[in-house]
Amino acid sequence: MLIGMDEYPYHQITSTFAGVAGMDPAWNDGHYICLSDMAGQIGLASTVRLYQNNDVLDGFVCLRHAGRQHNIRLSRRLRPHMDELAVGPLRLEILEPMRAVRLVLEDNEHGITADVTCRTATLPYEDPAEFTRIDGRLISERITYEVTGKCEGWVQVGDRRIELNGVTDSFFRNHSWGYQAGRGGPRLYAAPTVGAKRRVPGVRQWVLFDMPGHGGFYFVDPSGRQASGKGAIMLPDRSVPVVDVQHDLHFYEGGRRLRSGTVRLTDADGVRREYTIEDLGWVYTQGGGYFGGFDDGLGQGVYRGDYHVEGEVWDVSHPTRIIDSDGRSFEFDHAWAENFTRLTCDGQRGLAHYECVVITEAQEWTANPGRRPS
Repeated sequence: MLIGMDEYPYHQITSTFAGVAGMDPAWNDGHYICLSDMAGQIGLASTVRLYQNNDVLDGFVCLRHAGRQHNIRLSRRLRPHMDELAVGPLRLEILEPMRAVRLVLEDNEHGITADVTCRTATLPYEDPAEFTRIDGRLISERITYEVTGKCEGWVQVGDRRIELNGVTDSFFRNHSWGYQAGRGGPRLYAAPTVGAKRRVPGVRQWVLFDMPGHGGFYFVDPSGRQASGKGAIMLPDRSVPVVDVQHDLHFYEGGRRLRSGTVRLTDADGVRREYTIEDLGWVYTQGGGYFGGFDDGLGQGVYRGDYHVEGEVWDVSHPTRIIDSDGRSFEFDHAWAENFTRLTCDGQRGLAHYECVVITEAQEWTANPGRRPS
């Protein structure tokens, strides 16, 4: 199958851009986009992602406003329209590679819409490529780059429209591709891995931030992944590696949601920056299909017909408990959530997507934590 991308001389395998080199259903490629306003009125997480070997494109928007999280999950058959980064009312437009993208969610039955343009003035950060083998068996193979900057446009929840200010409000996104455990549907027939742990107890931090004059990224993972302890200060003309991360974090009651704290970053130029953290709220990406989060419990990248849409609204005002639209209270059996925070450094204010996860129990690579309790 030929698609529009095949006009460009960038092929790397003897196939069209309609295919990838391997057959693993976990192969995926897509963008993860988050944004927040300085006032903390909204926190938004979204993705548009292709699963070429499953012939699926899916996406989601999880939008926090006034203590409630509005979720919409969408999926469609990928081919023949695989060069369209769109599913139903959701689409992503690449306006200028590495510089500007536009995220649009048109009118839909779940009552949230958006039209946001995200622009960066800094160089992206390319994470180290990661390969995980257990006893020679390839479990995960992935590469990612990180981008941050300012956003403008609007987000609407019901009749309430929030305008985004291109001077103060920020976006955070990454683009990743490869074989990734936990995506593309459950592994029903493979033997479980033995011994190696995907998660170990400790505090995991995946932080992408935007400040006046610079952006930044760093990753800390107690499991000792190759990318752990790495990151960069992102400037308009270069990235300066982060060589040391020190943090002092405080949590809400229950010890799972980040409330405040400080983080100190030292870069390879010897510059030490201290950021004060102030929580603006959190988003559970389970509402976007992570951790088996679709209604069928099968997670992201699964074929659900030529077109599928679902969603709900949760009360997420409590640091650990969630109340669904039927009034039922529950907690996920994992600590995953995406915090949005306000940062202050040297008297200047910025914003961060601060994924801070307190892992209390080791987790195998084959585990799929966290279906919503029924």
